[in-house]
Amino acid sequence: MDNELPRQELVKCVVVGDSAVGKTRLIVARATNQAMTRSQLFQTHIPSVWAIDQYRMCQEVLENSWETIDGVSVSLRLWDTFGDHEKDRQFAYGRADVVLLCFSIADAISLKNVKKKWLPEIRHFCPRAPIIMCGCKNDLRYADLEALKKERGPVSHQCSRHRAFDPEGILPPKEGRNIAKESNLVYYETSSYTLYGVQEVFDNVVRAALIYRRQHRFWQSNLKKVQKPLLQAPYLPGCPRGPCIHIPESTYATDISILLKEPACADVIFTAHGESICAHKVCLLAASPIFSELFLDDEKDIELSKQSSSSGSNSSNENQSQAKDILQQHHHHTAHQSPRSESPMCCHSPTPDRSQSPDCNHENICPSPPLGLHPNCNTLLAEDQCLSISPNGNTCLFSGSAQHKNCSKAAPTTMGSSSPLHHHHQQTSTPTRLRSSSPSIRSSPLQQINTPTVPANLQCLPTKTLKHQAFNSIHLQQVTDSLGGRTTQRHIVVLNPKITAEAFRAVLEFLYTGSLDIKVYSSLSDIITAASLLDLSDLVAFVANVKNQDEFLNADLVDNFLHRRKERFAKLFANQGLLSDLVINVEDGQVKSHKCLVMVRCDPMLAMLSGNFKESSSEVSMKTFKKATFELFLEYLYTDQCHMESNSDALAVLELANFLCLPHLVALCEKSVVHELQSSMETQDVLDEAVVSVLQIAKLHNAHQLHSWCIHYMTIRFIDVQKGRPKLFKELAPEYRKQIERQRWPPAYYLDEAAYFEKCLAELKKGNDIRTKKHKWCLR
Repeated sequence: MDNELPRQELVKCVVVGDSAVGKTRLIVARATNQAMTRSQLFQTHIPSVWAIDQYRMCQEVLENSWETIDGVSVSLRLWDTFGDHEKDRQFAYGRADVVLLCFSIADAISLKNVKKKWLPEIRHFCPRAPIIMCGCKNDLRYADLEALKKERGPVSHQCSRHRAFDPEGILPPKEGRNIAKESNLVYYETSSYTLYGVQEVFDNVVRAALIYRRQHRFWQSNLKKVQKPLLQAPYLPGCPRGPCIHIPESTYATDISILLKEPACADVIFTAHGESICAHKVCLLAASPIFSELFLDDEKDIELSKQSSSSGSNSSNENQSQAKDILQQHHHHTAHQSPRSESPMCCHSPTPDRSQSPDCNHENICPSPPLGLHPNCNTLLAEDQCLSISPNGNTCLFSGSAQHKNCSKAAPTTMGSSSPLHHHHQQTSTPTRLRSSSPSIRSSPLQQINTPTVPANLQCLPTKTLKHQAFNSIHLQQVTDSLGGRTTQRHIVVLNPKITAEAFRAVLEFLYTGSLDIKVYSSLSDIITAASLLDLSDLVAFVANVKNQDEFLNADLVDNFLHRRKERFAKLFANQGLLSDLVINVEDGQVKSHKCLVMVRCDPMLAMLSGNFKESSSEVSMKTFKKATFELFLEYLYTDQCHMESNSDALAVLELANFLCLPHLVALCEKSVVHELQSSMETQDVLDEAVVSVLQIAKLHNAHQLHSWCIHYMTIRFIDVQKGRPKLFKELAPEYRKQIERQRWPPAYYLDEAAYFEKCLAELKKGNDIRTKKHKWCLR
């Protein structure tokens, strides 16, 4: 052979074995000092051979073949062979110094062929050459076998001729060692993927060749210090990392934005220039404190009116009063920051004497319909009769006569839906409460655009004037809920004529979603005008940044806005009962909520409240859950967060989240439980009991990530639990015990190999001591 250095021993090693056991990959790993990549690992095997002329063609391969073993300079030349070409192998065996016999630890047939086929062939062509036995693909014992099985199908390549990969056919090291021991061979294991044992096996291949050569060249002094092939320490795979709890992407922003397009459960209608736009008080109050002045003050008048019309009715609950106090404090705080909020929104006008007030007929009082009301409804408003007056004298309830039921719309909306779930109720029900804000009557509300006006047919009613730059008047309408069939109250708000319908839709889009698609709207100036009148500084800044081409500034602005909205959702509505229209009966009490948010955030609740179920009313019964659990659940619905203080709370919420099909909340509970267990200061025995109990709960409620984490914990603690607390391990289901024993760390085969390795080292040391003691008198 060419390119040998002076006084350098040339060693020819022939590598043989079945096809697809990893011979070529092993040679390439040694010749190039490079491991195979993951993509190569998943590739289907194609029969190939490594050419011997690489030592002549590539200088790097030649230099990698040079090494020094026990003081002897060696050049190792590796000869690859085909596993299924008989005639080519006969040529390769010629003048071989050593033979490396390979098999795959994932192929039991290749191990059987070692004794049945390869040993007889080697001893026929190379009767005196030493043989080293090598088990390839050691990394498969702890690899992701399921992923490998999917990637490496038996027919995934047309040139493939290897046997199908079977994860259950992984051989333990003991089986390969037994075959090697029967044939008086030295046994090693390697991995071309991790490079485990690659350098070690070829170093010992060189030692075996040099020892054989020393028997024929006993006069060469440089071969006297060559050792016998050394023992290989067992390979301990790294401790597997615990599974990370993956939190799926939240649908909170998408769910809230659905309300913008669907008028179901809408309890307020804004009218601008004859167009009506549906909205939800809950979302508006959480998005901006300006709407609390508009709606919550009016809610107080509603309660007073109910008390005067029906005896024995209860006052508003304590939670609602607390929420209103929060809003009032917040409004008082913002009043010092904005000069526009110095005057109150509503100014009560004196109650007119009903005996002196003119009759409200259609001919002389109501010449035109109000903004946002259907033109055919003016006779309904004109012929209504006053039923009751609130104690403070500024609210009047009216009921329409039966002859005007052909009026189809009291406040038509442009945001309709064809689905039966979100079909907006179109009929006007009675009674209806209306207000006027000015005694002056104008023939057209748009003749003087800068002067706030009220439709003339509402001016005959007792009213309180709205002194706000964005709202002209507010009216109350009683309608039948399309979902539950019960009578509810809905507000109609007439906007300032300066606010166009398109601009107010942009305002609602920002309040509901936190963002704005500028391309949809034609006039940015109208949006800025509407936002300024509504004191929405965030929206004004958002549009200004777009106009100035500084859109990158909007990211932080939107994040801050959404954060404040979540805080207001939590303070005003989560477990407060303010403006609630849904009562959930639980095991130990009641929880109040809002239909619109519950329906868009939870699909099972959507099905119950919108279909022909018993629960499709204002009350839902869930007696299997406790009030504290449902309060945490509602906190998640409103804020997309859930603050669970203990594992018991997290597991209870986990059960409810699985029952209501909320994978995002399930993942949050799983993460909370894992964090609590990892940071627990309890003793190891107490923690083991907690993990066992959580494992069973996780399996019951489909918490797959938590189940995997508990299994991983038990695999790491397998030896300690099995030896220290065998009863605890036996409490597990048989399927769990089998899975833990199969995935245990350290693996069972490693413990056996470590014990065998220690035993061999002890015997080797004992033999060396006896030899030294026996020849103690010899001259050295």
